[in-house]
Amino acid sequence: MRHPGQLKSLSSLLKQRGSHLDTLKLEAEIQATRANQVEDLLTPNLRAHVTTGDLHQGLLTLYVPSAALASELRFEEMRLVQALEDHPLFRGLRRIQIRVRPRAPITPPEQAPQRLADPQAASVLNAYAETLTDAELKRRFQQLATRVSGSRLRSQS
Repeated sequence: MRHPGQLKSLSSLLKQRGSHLDTLKLEAEIQATRANQVEDLLTPNLRAHVTTGDLHQGLLTLYVPSAALASELRFEEMRLVQALEDHPLFRGLRRIQIRVRPRAPITPPEQAPQRLADPQAASVLNAYAETLTDAELKRRFQQLATRVSGSRLRSQS
C-alpha cells in the first residue's frame, strides 16, 4: 500500500482508467494508427515525407516538407479519401488538406552559435558578488561570473 504522501509510479498513472493521462494515451494511439493507415496507402516516394495531422470535421491534414511533394500528393487525394473513408478511425472523412511545413534544419553542436567570453562582464559580476552578505547569493554570482568569463569551475570540467 502506498503512503498518502508518496508519489504514484508512472505505470500506475498510465493504467488508471478515465484519467487525463489515459485519455491522452488513447488519443496518441489513435493518431499513430491513423498515421500508419495513411502511410500504408502512400506511394513509396511519398511515404517517408508525409506526416499525418488531425482529422477535424471531415478534413484530414497531411504535412509535407515541400511544395513539389504537396502537388504530387494532391493527385493522390481522391484515391486516399476513397480508401480511408470506410475505416472506423476516419469516420466522416470528406477531404484531405495538404500543408507545406518545411523541416527545421538540424544544427550539429559544433556548428551551433557559441557564446563569446566577456572578461569585463565577469569582473563586474565578481566585484558585485564581493559586496553581498548572503553567502549563497554571493556564490551564485561568482558562478555566473565564471561562466561569463569563459572559464569553467573545476567541478564542471
